[in-house]
Amino acid sequence: MRAESSGCPPRGGTPRGWRRQRLTALLLGIAWLALVGSASAESADTGARSARQVLLVGSSSIHQAFGRILTSELTRRGYRVTAKGVTSAGFARPDFRDMSSIVESVPVSRDTAVVFVYLGVNDAQSLWLRPAERGPARQRWLPWAHSRRWSSVYQRRVTRFVERLCQRGAARVVVVLPVDVAKPWLQRRLHRVRTLQARGAAAASCGEAIPTGGDARRFASGGRALRQRDGFHMTPAGARVVWNRIRERALGAPPPTGGRREASAQK
Repeated sequence: MRAESSGCPPRGGTPRGWRRQRLTALLLGIAWLALVGSASAESADTGARSARQVLLVGSSSIHQAFGRILTSELTRRGYRVTAKGVTSAGFARPDFRDMSSIVESVPVSRDTAVVFVYLGVNDAQSLWLRPAERGPARQRWLPWAHSRRWSSVYQRRVTRFVERLCQRGAARVVVVLPVDVAKPWLQRRLHRVRTLQARGAAAASCGEAIPTGGDARRFASGGRALRQRDGFHMTPAGARVVWNRIRERALGAPPPTGGRREASAQK
């Protein structure tokens, strides 16, 4: 039997030299494993950092107080934030502001941790129908009063909008439902909009909705107005109140009743 197979030192060697060679080989092996582990950890850390991108998409509130506080709070937590606010935007009038086309120009990829969508205050009106939505009568407008069909078309638009962001790589798409407003007629109409947005978001593969309600009976706090004179844009104080209300859900905490498919609308 050959000496190398018997556990004895190589022919011509010494026990001390053999132990030195084994120790050297062991140390080299440990160093190699440490190097591989460090490289893997660095790669994983780089991947984690790259998924810290956040996109804010919505109407004029995104470049006013609400968008500013979202940007500030998310940046403070280490996210890289891109904001796209479009005045008078919504889902109701793609002939005027086509958000589906506009958002295609905004960077969304698998590095995007979350997209926040804030639309809807401008949607309590007739829907302008795309050609594919018009049906045999070829009607271009769908009145608010036609509630059943209006609801069907609107909810489908929300789902398609959110699902497109999911398909482009966003890990989460969070539809922040329209806040309470001071005008009673608009507040009543927004109940329908909120309900449909929540259902539409829940139907998408990575979508969810966050209710913002709680200000309907008090639009001032501590002597500070929570809404601007128009009754629906938030003041800095109002934006802070809403952020504090939605913060845990916005940052990824599960909904109170559990599950992504919660579709309850705010009252």
